[in-house]
Parts: sequence; structure tokens; C-alpha cells
Amino acid sequence: MNYQQAIQSCSPTKQKQECFQRRQEEIGSPVTISLQSEFEQLTLDTSPKLDPLTNQHSGILDFIDEIDQEEKFKKHQSLSLQKDLIRRNNKNKSNEGQSSPHSNQSLNDQKFKYIKELWLQESPIQEINKQVLSQRVISINEEQYFKDLQSDNVIGMGVYHSNEASPQMYFEPDIETDIYISSLIDSLWGNQIVSRKLQKLIESGTPEQQLLIVQKLERISPQIQKDVFGNYVVQKIFDSCGDVKLKTRMFNKLKTHFYDLSKNPFGCRVMQKLIEYSQGKEDIQNSILSQLVQNMRSLIYDSNGNYVIFKMLESYDKSKMEFLIPIVEESFHYMAQQIYGCKIIHKIIQQYPPNFIANLVKQSIANYSGLSQTEFGNYILQHILQFWIPSPEKTRLIQLVIQQFYQLSINKYASNTVERALETLSKSELITVLNWLLFRNQTQQQFSYVATNFVQLANHQFANYVIKKFLILIRSINVAIHFKLLNKESVGVLSSENHFARQFQLKFKQANEFAVFWRNK
Repeated sequence: MNYQQAIQSCSPTKQKQECFQRRQEEIGSPVTISLQSEFEQLTLDTSPKLDPLTNQHSGILDFIDEIDQEEKFKKHQSLSLQKDLIRRNNKNKSNEGQSSPHSNQSLNDQKFKYIKELWLQESPIQEINKQVLSQRVISINEEQYFKDLQSDNVIGMGVYHSNEASPQMYFEPDIETDIYISSLIDSLWGNQIVSRKLQKLIESGTPEQQLLIVQKLERISPQIQKDVFGNYVVQKIFDSCGDVKLKTRMFNKLKTHFYDLSKNPFGCRVMQKLIEYSQGKEDIQNSILSQLVQNMRSLIYDSNGNYVIFKMLESYDKSKMEFLIPIVEESFHYMAQQIYGCKIIHKIIQQYPPNFIANLVKQSIANYSGLSQTEFGNYILQHILQFWIPSPEKTRLIQLVIQQFYQLSINKYASNTVERALETLSKSELITVLNWLLFRNQTQQQFSYVATNFVQLANHQFANYVIKKFLILIRSINVAIHFKLLNKESVGVLSSENHFARQFQLKFKQANEFAVFWRNK
């Protein structure tokens, strides 16, 4: 059946009139039909409706629609794409409607040509980046990122760009990472959990995350270095971050604040870590020294600055720290009373030859009585006795200690100096000390009888350590002590006292066995 025959079959006939009357009876009056069609248009219901016509007439109308579609398809065939190029939605394949006419191949070629020209144009791409970035939501403090956009290197999570005035690479992150890192940095103050999270990101995070953390920390430096937990994050940068550029970047940010950080209880920890990082790097060492050398006296008198100076003595070549010796000589009396001040003096005595520290040794010997009886000063005398080469100054110090053997031995701190002095004595000098110990001292009486210095010191809570050290040094002449202590009173006292009883019983047993062997021989 062709198109003309289908039209003729649809002309008004008696049969069609009867069908039309039956339809009106079933669905209502023409007014009802018009209202129904208007309602369908208002509700935009484009779904197919059930045709009330018979199956025969319905098939004729469907055939007419197919012919119309075929003519439309032929009309727009020149503008349509090939079927293999048409994108289809697999999810809605069953309900897929008629596709709209597509542009022809020549139009697509023009589009591709335009895109290629836009891609290869010489105008800087940052203008396009600004247009794109202007459409996104700006996060906290993010406007600062867009001020100096001058690069077109796009990497991973954001954009790297640099400023002509500053050669440092600057990173433009994606907004999710920016918000996450910003929230961590904002809540870092006094927060141990956040501090550990940031340290873990610095240690095992991506290079982009590490760079973003450094950028955020730069904005709150040097205040964050003085925070109780924030200082650990900055230390982790110098300790575990693999990017040398990031370490150099943070170093340059803190460069003008070295003195202020050195006097802060938490900032001085960052300075010590920075000094460790500068080992073997001459330029960084010189930069640190240039910032601190003018304020070295102030740091010596500061309880936190002492830590920084001691770390420099440990890490730097001693030739770089020679300027510190005259300053320490001026502040000797003050530094000798402090725990880290005396450590600085110890380190200088250990590292430098006699011609550099002769004045320090002379000052120590001149004040030996006061230094030996203080908590930290006695360590200075011990270092001189241990590390100082044989010299008239060292011999003089030993003589002074032996002359006040009893008074220094019963002091809590000075007894340590006496022990160190005994280690430097020769065998003949030890015998001289033994003769003095076995002398019955009538001026210092602690018992009902006249006891020897040995018995009195052995029963003292501090001096007994001196006697123990002395017995270790004179093992070969213990038999002399045995013969001198044969009186029952001395042996009974030494065996019953808590401080020396155990040590004496062992030594007395060894001396007794040696004496028996010597007699039989």
C-alpha cells in the first residue's frame, strides 16, 4: 500500500462515521476531548496514549508516521553523523527517542580547527586559568594564591607557578586539599593530635601535600615555631622531608628570627634541629653564625640560648667557634652555676688545646673550693682532672684537693671531685693518702674511741664512695689495711655500719686471705 492509497482509505465514509459516533459515546463529548488534550499539554505529558481507534486504523496511522520519519531522515541525511559515531546511552536504550539532527562533518572540522588554533595561540594560558578559577568557590585565604599566577605548569593536584621577583616555585592546590590542610594548620595551636597528623603527612605524604604544608606554615611563622606542638611540625620538615628546596625555603623564612627563636623554650628546639641539618653545609652554618654572633653574650645568660650554643659546639668545626672562648671567660662565674653553662665549659675544655683555654683553667683552679661544692661546678673540675694534659696547673689542682681531702670527701658534690683526683695519683701518692687515712684523728670524733680517718670516712653517707674508689685503686696493698685494722673496735664498727659494711666485709675477707697466704710464705 502506497502513500496515496493510505490517504484515500482514511477519507470520510459511512463506516468511519459510525466508528466516530461509537468513540464519542465511549469517551464523551468533543468538549471533554478538548479539555483532556489541553490538560495533557499543560502537564507536559508526552508519553504515548492508548489509541481508541481500532487496530486496523491504528496500524495505518503508524505506517504514515514511519513514512514521515523516513522523509525527514532523508532530508537531514546530509547533516547526520555516521551511526558508529553516534553516542548512545545504554541505560535508556529501551526508551530512547528519536535523535536530534547532528551537524555535518564539515561543521565538526571547523570546530576542531578552532580548538586547535585556540590551543596553539601565543597568548598566556594564565588568562584562561583565571577565567576557570573565577568560577570555583574560593576557600579561606585562597585569594592570595591568585595574585601572582605566572606559570602554566599543571601537575596533579594543582598548578605550580613562580614569580619573576622570587624564583621559588609556588603551588596552586585543588580546593579539597587546600581546605583539608588549612583546617589542620588552623587547629594546630596547642593540638597534639593535629601535630602528629601533619608530621605524618610531611614524612610520608605526596610532594604536593608537603609543599602545601610549607606554604601554610610560612604564613604563621615564626609564631608557630614557638608553639608547644607546632615546633615539632617544623622540626619534622628539617628532619624527614626529602625535598631540599622545601627545607631551604623554611630556612630562609626563619633566617631573620634566629635570635628570637633561640631564647624561646620551644623555638630553641627548632634551632637545634636546624643546626643539626646544617652539618656539612658551610653556607648555612655561616648564615646562622652571622645572625647569632652579635647576640652571643645574651644567649649565654639565657637558659634556652645555652642549648643552642652547646648544639653549635657539638655540630660545628671548632675553628668556627673560637670566638666563643673570650665570651665564656667573661661569664665564667655565672655559667659555672648553671647546668648548660657548665656543659659549654666542659665542651670547650674537651675540644680545644691548652693554649686556647689556659685562662679558663686558671679561673677554675682559683675558684676550686666553691666550684667543687656546687651541683654543676664540680663537673668543671672533674673535666680538668680528666682531660687536661699534665701541667703545673693540673698538679696544683690535685694538691689543693688532697690538702682538703676530709672536708671535700664529706660534701655531696665535692666527693665526686675527690674521686676524680684519686684516679690521677701515682702509686706512691696513693700510699701517702693511705698513711693519712690510717692516722687516728682526734679532732673528728664520731665514736667512743679514737678512730682513724679511714673508719670515719667509710661510715659517712658521701665519703664512703671515696673510700670505695680508693680501695679499688690500691688492691695490691690491701694487706696493709688489714694489719692496721686488726683491732676489734674498728672491725666491729666497719662491719655494722650500713654505708660501708658490705664493701668492707668483702675487702676485709680478701685482705685476710692474702695475709694468711703471705705469712705461710
